[in-house]
Amino acid sequence: MVWLLGGYIWLFIHRPFEYWPVLGDLQIERLYMMLTMLCSLIYLARKPVLNRLHVAFLGFTTALVVCWVYSPYADLGEKAVEDWLKVAVFYLLMILTVRDERTLRTLVLIYLVAVGLYMTHSLLEFINGRHFFRMGIRRMIGVDQTYNDPNTFSATLLYSLPLTLPFWKDETRRWLRLPLVAYILLTVVCILLTGSRGGLVGLIFLVMIGLWRSQYRMRLVFLLPLAAPLVWLLLPDELKGRFTTLIDPSAGPVNAQQSASGRLQGFLDGVALWQRNPTTGFGPNSFGQAVGHGFQAHNLYGQTLGELGTLGFLGLAGIVLAFYLNDRELRRTYARDELLPRDFAYHLTRAVSLAVILLLVMGLGSHNLYRYTWMWFGAFQAIALHCVRARAAEGALVPLPRFTRAAGLNWLNMEGCHA
Repeated sequence: MVWLLGGYIWLFIHRPFEYWPVLGDLQIERLYMMLTMLCSLIYLARKPVLNRLHVAFLGFTTALVVCWVYSPYADLGEKAVEDWLKVAVFYLLMILTVRDERTLRTLVLIYLVAVGLYMTHSLLEFINGRHFFRMGIRRMIGVDQTYNDPNTFSATLLYSLPLTLPFWKDETRRWLRLPLVAYILLTVVCILLTGSRGGLVGLIFLVMIGLWRSQYRMRLVFLLPLAAPLVWLLLPDELKGRFTTLIDPSAGPVNAQQSASGRLQGFLDGVALWQRNPTTGFGPNSFGQAVGHGFQAHNLYGQTLGELGTLGFLGLAGIVLAFYLNDRELRRTYARDELLPRDFAYHLTRAVSLAVILLLVMGLGSHNLYRYTWMWFGAFQAIALHCVRARAAEGALVPLPRFTRAAGLNWLNMEGCHA
């Protein structure tokens, strides 16, 4: 079953049916999902994964649908709601069929391979001349149509980076870490070639977090000033000018300056829309039409307030809170039982928490509210924490949450949750 799920992950990310139209005519993605849903009936877990994220995602999904129903621009939000519900179905398939750590590890690895194939294909196309010319520079794009925008493409690559950490931490053989090094370097190169200033800020953020968490932080602090100028020298002049606008807006064209200032304006416009309709906002994907300029918010918080109002904002806050409580439960579990191994499930739970922080930080300059990353990574974390709970419950050393205890400890004693 994991290979069927992995196949859909590749189809969703790489989207070959958008690169080769003949596959799109065959509706291959829809047919594949129907096949996966049928096969999942055989592999449904008898002991489902219990997690507070299920309630949080249900709450946000309900808010999304309600805001869409009451939207004056309901036709604009139809695709956003449809795509979100598709992601929700796949979320259910993951939590109902992936039942052990080994399978989860395979699924996350397939995700990274899918992203790797996607960006490698996109890089080859860029070398062969396929790109956008925007903001006065050539910008790398994805090979698909749905997520091929330079900023969206760079975000797809950026959000995948935290999920390399569990494999790095869990793999002690250095030669097996070489593919991870290659993946990270390729991701950095592709993000820089997109010319996405948000992508660069995200990379810097991850580097700072890595330095802070590393036991070799002092050595790396000394190496960083040597590596940064080398990377800068290797960049094409047009990209140097593009990234210089982060500290000197006048160094770029007028439209680049307007793009940077539009991030703050997106938040202010979202607040203005919220004041006009505080309960349900103006509906998904209605931001540009409701404001009147026709552009996206380019700000997660302005987008949420303007499009989904208070209902959507509370729904998003509930998701973030659930991620935080999962991370806190993990830390408390390991604080109470020092004998528990810090293996893949542990590192994956923490890595997803880092990815969520990255989503929130990047949200200051991007509209990533309806991104599949929230649910997919939520499923990864929920399953990983489930395996940690099972391991802790076997020793009866750690008290479990009320809703888990009510379900009975036998629900947690699943086979295969060991490393």
